[in-house]
Amino acid sequence: MATRPRSMTVLSYLIALTALCVAVGYADALATFYVRGMLQVSQEGGGFARAVVEAMPERIVGLEQTRQAATVLLLISVGFVAGRNAAQQVGTVLFALGGWEIFRYVAIRTITDWPTALGDADAVIFLPQPVYVPVWMPIVIALGSLAVGTSLIRYGALVLRRSRD
Repeated sequence: MATRPRSMTVLSYLIALTALCVAVGYADALATFYVRGMLQVSQEGGGFARAVVEAMPERIVGLEQTRQAATVLLLISVGFVAGRNAAQQVGTVLFALGGWEIFRYVAIRTITDWPTALGDADAVIFLPQPVYVPVWMPIVIALGSLAVGTSLIRYGALVLRRSRD
């Protein structure tokens, strides 16, 4: 008698997704650190966003724009590959985007000692022009994205379970 393979639990799914967020956030923070070093911008505290963007030649700004777009595309792709239904796909994308943003700030803070406060300005979007907001704003949005994403992932799992029964 064949046994039905056990599917991944919501908790293990979220743990694996969190590991992805940590890795992508850390890689993004390292890229930020390297750009600052290449442009010889102070690596410790203060004026992080404006100093970096103002020191960037147009070619580097273009590369940063494509790096940011590639990261978002990667996380969207993961959502559509990993989710088993529309709710899980959208939930995974939201969770991944929120987790990436939070772990990016954690890693940047660990590597460069910036931001020094949640009110420090950061360039959060480079397309089409840099947009500066206090660090707390993307963190609050990311936390909301994590909450909605988690709810959709759980809902998607419930729908799958009901369809099997």
